[in-house]
Amino acid sequence: MAGQLGAGKTIIRAKRGSRTAYGRASPGTQVDKASASSTPEQGPVFVTPQLFERIVASPRALVAIDTPRGAEVLAQFKHFAVRSGNSIYAWSEDGGIASLREGGVSVPGSARLPEALRFIQSSPQFGVYLFHELAAALRFSPTRAQVLSLLRQIGRGRNAGANVRKVVLIDARVSFSEGVDDLMERFTDDPGGGRRLRLRDGRWVVR
Repeated sequence: MAGQLGAGKTIIRAKRGSRTAYGRASPGTQVDKASASSTPEQGPVFVTPQLFERIVASPRALVAIDTPRGAEVLAQFKHFAVRSGNSIYAWSEDGGIASLREGGVSVPGSARLPEALRFIQSSPQFGVYLFHELAAALRFSPTRAQVLSLLRQIGRGRNAGANVRKVVLIDARVSFSEGVDDLMERFTDDPGGGRRLRLRDGRWVVR
């Protein structure tokens, strides 16, 4: 369930309901039923097809996700990318921009943030690019001013057509200065809802 919290801000709450199939294992994937039955529950499902559609359809190229469980939300995006086949990428200081759908596929030379953002700017392909805890990476970085300038350029750029590119910033509270915040659409994760993701009989289900 989603509710509007002023311009450019949406809170997403998990809603308790009947069990719903979230996705099947890929053909040929072996699932250990014993381990599946004992797999601990994950937190409430935040990354859903509906959320992804709203990110892609947003008029903003910059999207903020405020969440107290950033690593878990990032893992949910990876699960969603593999199951859905969508072009979703995540940036890290060690590996640069890497595909969440295809493990081991990364963009050469994208470990430095300015190069990563320039690649996103120039890419002719559709893509959703995730940056986790970017503020911490920039806190003492000599590239901070350059990165914020590039974020503003992306936020003000044309964001329509088949080659939509979204930069999704994930943090406990996404906050920057120099006018970047005004260019973002904001979603807030409320993990207090009731839906949880479990692996049952080789299938992910939502409870």
